[in-house]
Amino acid sequence: MVILFNKWSLRFLFGPLFISGLMFIVPAFSESGPSIETLTQLINEDKKDAQLYIKRGDAYFESGEFFDAVEDYTTAIELDPKADQAYFGRGMALARDVDEGIADLSVFIKRNPKSSIAYTKRGVRHMWKQDFVSAEKDLSKALELDPNNAEAHDDLGVIYARKRDYQKALEHFLATVRIDPSYAKAYHNLAMSLFLVNQDVKALNTIDKAIALNPNHKDAVLLKSLILEQMGRIEEATLLKEEAEFMPETNWSESVPVN
Repeated sequence: MVILFNKWSLRFLFGPLFISGLMFIVPAFSESGPSIETLTQLINEDKKDAQLYIKRGDAYFESGEFFDAVEDYTTAIELDPKADQAYFGRGMALARDVDEGIADLSVFIKRNPKSSIAYTKRGVRHMWKQDFVSAEKDLSKALELDPNNAEAHDDLGVIYARKRDYQKALEHFLATVRIDPSYAKAYHNLAMSLFLVNQDVKALNTIDKAIALNPNHKDAVLLKSLILEQMGRIEEATLLKEEAEFMPETNWSESVPVN
């Protein structure tokens, strides 16, 4: 997932990312299930069951305990090297060690070459490394496998926007919100792209949709103030900037310069 920022700071905010802010996506195999405590009891009764470690790893991941998640996924792999879900989960949890995360996701992809979500997650990690060539390749493959992959559309839109191919960027951001109308980050990116091509009225209407989904999102409010300022609505823009000062910092992602 990715976000565009204003024309003068010209940065894209990625989500999920690390350093300036972490936002993780629960592994695709994770579903609501037994608690960590229950799974721990089951593991104590059978320490050789790789699937139990995977389930507890997913539970740790979902609760934000990523170090413990990595440990459980690693144990599962040691018990059963064919446990694909463990490679996927560990690849997701290793957000602070991007190369290792990419390596695990690559193992999963080799074994599951039709997984659109795996290509998407590996593509995002290439973006974290600013390897946009590899990212574009993975995200394009993800969409080839599943044209309705909203996250892949959003991230690929950021890559095109970074190349200043705003028409293609707009196509992908529009596809994202068509597929998933609740995707707040995509509305932000769409609004930013519209703003960059001087479609201020459409940009304003679009950023309002992002704010409606997340009223306290600081970056979206700041983008709206910027659009209003560009439209000459200075008083409204100033009031929004003042409101944004009291909002918590955005935790969607880290920034990447746009050349």
